Amino acid sequence: MTTTDENTEKAFQADPAQLEPAIEPTAASNGTPPPATEAAANELTPGQHAFALRQAETVIAGESTADGNGDGDFTSTFASAPPVPGEFRLPLSKLAEWVYHPRAGSREKGEHFHALALTAAEPDDLRPLVVLDEIDGVYPIVDGRFRWHALKETHAGSEDVGIRCVRFVGTEADAVAAVCDTALGTIEASPMEKAQALLNLQQVNGISQRAIAERYPRLTKDKVSNMLIAARMRQAYPMLFDILEEPDMAPISYGTTILTRQKELPSEAFQAMLELAEDVAANGERFKPSQALAALNPDGDAQASSDNKTVKPKPVVPLKSEDIFGHDDQPVAAYQRFSDDIDRISLPDVSDMSIEERQAAAEACIAVIRHHFGLDQQN
Repeated sequence: MTTTDENTEKAFQADPAQLEPAIEPTAASNGTPPPATEAAANELTPGQHAFALRQAETVIAGESTADGNGDGDFTSTFASAPPVPGEFRLPLSKLAEWVYHPRAGSREKGEHFHALALTAAEPDDLRPLVVLDEIDGVYPIVDGRFRWHALKETHAGSEDVGIRCVRFVGTEADAVAAVCDTALGTIEASPMEKAQALLNLQQVNGISQRAIAERYPRLTKDKVSNMLIAARMRQAYPMLFDILEEPDMAPISYGTTILTRQKELPSEAFQAMLELAEDVAANGERFKPSQALAALNPDGDAQASSDNKTVKPKPVVPLKSEDIFGHDDQPVAAYQRFSDDIDRISLPDVSDMSIEERQAAAEACIAVIRHHFGLDQQN
């Protein structure tokens, strides 16, 4: 196993349990956030720890019944959430979307929204939101995004209503790692949300693809690569996801297809597709992932055929394709097999590569060639 660097190890020290209400022994309901000190977070007495555990079990048991799981009834309200040590109140206007939340910019309501909105009429009945320290005058929400949207809809025009909150104990990088652990460990997160969580982990904490694969054994390096590609495509071209019926539920293959389309099309044609997507989204049109890209260029192949006066050959699909990894474990080329006696190495565009990246890519491709000729064991 490859040893991760010091930053990687530090970034993975975050405990997913921190996504539960962070407990700090300060006076509740005083309208002022408690001091964010590690010492304060560790001053709970054994009795307070036992109390917090009992209350957490009560909340979980109450929600599993009240949110309609099991009988499909989403009309009843949630059970009132008990007090949590260390909670404080913030005005609704001081809460904000966290840019590194896996669902940031996506769906605002779950299937239990109706029951959640009924309960939100009495904000004290909802368990506290987990927030970070104040950033630019607002408190980003780490856990409780659906509750926040229910509160905003229920209390529209009443921005001063007090909302129960607890502070996340740790840095923002710790929160990113903890949220990623939670997203990768639950079936409730969609593939695209999990991909976004991985991208946040890489961009904020500087985690390599190899370290991610080691952290989450169920993910191979190839799968991590595809997930990161999909998340990067959504980050770079949000308009191509805005035209979907459920952007955050898009399959990973939708993102990798966008990358393929970007490489295949001339830059002018791809830019025209992006502009058309913006117009389509503005008009309120929405598509399924299998229809979206075709809708943006329905006669592209026919037009290309007409312009070239030739029939465009069908692409040859390899029977097997394996990524070749270069600098920082990024895919730079591909080893493809088309038949028993036809293999090919698909080389990258090096125009945007640094000398270090080109050197790493070349060495990776040479290693594959030496392996093909049985020379990788030779001195």
